[in-house]
Amino acid sequence: MSESQQHVTHPITPANFWQGVKDSQVIIFTYLPVSFAFGVSATQFGFSAWEALFLSCTMYAGASQFLVVALLGSGTSIWMTAITVIALDIRHLLYGPALHQLIPNKLQLKKTAIWAWGLTDEVFASGMIQLSQRRQQWSEQWMMGLSLSSWLSWSMGSLFGALFADQVSRLPDFIQAALDFLLPALFLSFLLAAFEKKHFLVVMTALSVATVACYSISLSAAIFLGILSGILAGLFKHYVLKQKDIESDHA
Repeated sequence: MSESQQHVTHPITPANFWQGVKDSQVIIFTYLPVSFAFGVSATQFGFSAWEALFLSCTMYAGASQFLVVALLGSGTSIWMTAITVIALDIRHLLYGPALHQLIPNKLQLKKTAIWAWGLTDEVFASGMIQLSQRRQQWSEQWMMGLSLSSWLSWSMGSLFGALFADQVSRLPDFIQAALDFLLPALFLSFLLAAFEKKHFLVVMTALSVATVACYSISLSAAIFLGILSGILAGLFKHYVLKQKDIESDHA
């Protein structure tokens, strides 16, 4: 075999829709029990199984859905409930731009609108890992498979949880408490996998501010201030520290 034949490299093929479905399995296995718990919670606050399914299909906000049914079930106005949820989920405004700056290909509006709808914390983290470690394999078809499968599992889990709420309510309390921990644990594992040393300043600033705010103010304030401090730290890193490095290189 000649030397040229030994060094032949095959082009990397972008992942397709079904690969995205396959890669969503780790998210699905976590979404199913948590969404099941949401369906149970929704019925406890007076919602029907179909209303729980409607919330999961149209809102699809993970932990915020638990807050919605609790607030509405306790008589809170729909406007106050909406404002509270928007404050908790405002971080999603940053997910699109964060992914876009890493995507090498031109996006197609119709496909982007589909997978962007399912851009939850876990789907976003999976996309970031794919783009940072296997960028040439990333594709919108892959993102569609990942996001649609995750969304479908969450919706179906909500429906089944509401339908079988009576049986689940008899489970021990520690099992129900463990279900609430699955979502943040999954997102944390994705976050650590995608963590890079160059983002240390931004991550530590956001975590520090959020931790202090959580203990001194409230959880809602901690989320908002953590996001805001992370944005400011990122801007400072890019426009101040990076500019100083460029100036020192040219000096």
